[in-house]
Amino acid sequence: MKYYTRDLLTLLISLFILSSCENPAGIGLDNNPGDSFYGILNDTLTLHTATVRDDSASTTPTQGQSQSNILGIPVNQLPLGFLKDDIIGETHAAIAMAVDRSSGDSRLPENAQIDSAVLVLRYGNSFVGDSLSSTHQLEVRQLDEVFNSTVQYFTSKDWPVTNEVVGSAQLNRFNLKDSISVNVRGSSGQDSSVRVPPQLRVRLDHNFISTLLAHDIDSATINSDNGFRNHAKGLYLSLNQSGQQGIGGIATLSNAEANGVEISYRVTDSEGNTDTLSKRLPIYNANGPTLAASVRSTYSTEVQNQLANSAVNQTTVYAQGMGGLRTRISFPYIDELKGKKIAINRAELVVYVDEEHMGSIHTPAPRLTLYRGDVAGRNQPIPDGDARPGADPRSQFHIPGVGPFALGGFYESDRKRYVFSMTSFIQDIVLGKVQNSHVYLAPVFGGLNTIPFWPDVNSPDRVVLKGYNAEDAAENSEVRTKLNIYYTELD
Repeated sequence: MKYYTRDLLTLLISLFILSSCENPAGIGLDNNPGDSFYGILNDTLTLHTATVRDDSASTTPTQGQSQSNILGIPVNQLPLGFLKDDIIGETHAAIAMAVDRSSGDSRLPENAQIDSAVLVLRYGNSFVGDSLSSTHQLEVRQLDEVFNSTVQYFTSKDWPVTNEVVGSAQLNRFNLKDSISVNVRGSSGQDSSVRVPPQLRVRLDHNFISTLLAHDIDSATINSDNGFRNHAKGLYLSLNQSGQQGIGGIATLSNAEANGVEISYRVTDSEGNTDTLSKRLPIYNANGPTLAASVRSTYSTEVQNQLANSAVNQTTVYAQGMGGLRTRISFPYIDELKGKKIAINRAELVVYVDEEHMGSIHTPAPRLTLYRGDVAGRNQPIPDGDARPGADPRSQFHIPGVGPFALGGFYESDRKRYVFSMTSFIQDIVLGKVQNSHVYLAPVFGGLNTIPFWPDVNSPDRVVLKGYNAEDAAENSEVRTKLNIYYTELD
């Protein structure tokens, strides 16, 4: 039995160089102890890399179905902000939200005087952009259609809104990590300061709240769940792009039970006594989503050129979360291995960050996912990273302690790269069990305990990658995207 390794990146490197112990170009296979190496390389085994648009991302979580082997889509956080990225262009992320009725009578008393009305939304865990010198101008408007928690919304949706700005705030930064102090008015009318977890707070117009909860609205309309939803419709939180200073940024907000509209008001009785009361309109429903993101991007000239010429191999490629951009990689001549009596011991796709083109405001996405396209153009997991309820038995996802690490794709900061396990997938191609299809790379939220094969709205991250280019790699002594295959030739 003989052992061989074949690197599907390198082109026009001599057998003599590869047979030696040194690799001055930094390219080729990593040493696999115990294997014998043969530098059998030719120009029929190459990669093709390109930047393509991703599908729009679902902003609505879905439930998995074990009987149908369908994996649920988790939505833990949604993006909000406006970012002028010097590399890939401008991205604007806004959030639509449902507002539900308060307990008891949702209407305000006839003589109520509002002291404060604040939109409160708990922060998520992610931020990209400038956290030091930019200012952000937030605006709230009322939706012009009812937010429906039974509908699956996507980032491509255009939400109709009213023209009137009913709330605003100017932020120096999105404070995702630090608790804050807020003033709470007690029943005596005295304010007290309390510490609350990191949250976004936007003051709402008192006249808007007075009209929304007016005492003369029909009780049967406003005091039923559906009636209140149809009456209030919902709110839309966005960034005023012209009012922003600096390049800005995109933060995330979570679908938390603490989300809501907090209203403090005073009521004076006939004897002149004044009580301070409060209402809370929740923006949370355990039985259905109450937040949805809308994401729009205007890409740079370089990115637009790549999108218009995706049939051409591109040596610098891009991937952006939230249903933005993905890197497509294909192996046009891997079918050359079909019919050979070989067993794939290990196959790994190694992708390096292009630090020269990353720009000044971003760090590489902490995690990328990888998936394939089937003959119908639908996204499918590869067997090595199958996290579905009835996963491919070769996937290690359901092994305790492995989980999302079964596929790989977590950023290795010391080596500036991502590594993906593709052993079973490549073996299936060689055996003719699956088509030799494209695979795609895209950012996903590092905290997800699954392996997505769909656009992930949870991650606002992006990354610039080194595409396939054997000549540049050899000339500049650098490492680039490559597919390493370690196989055994069977007697």
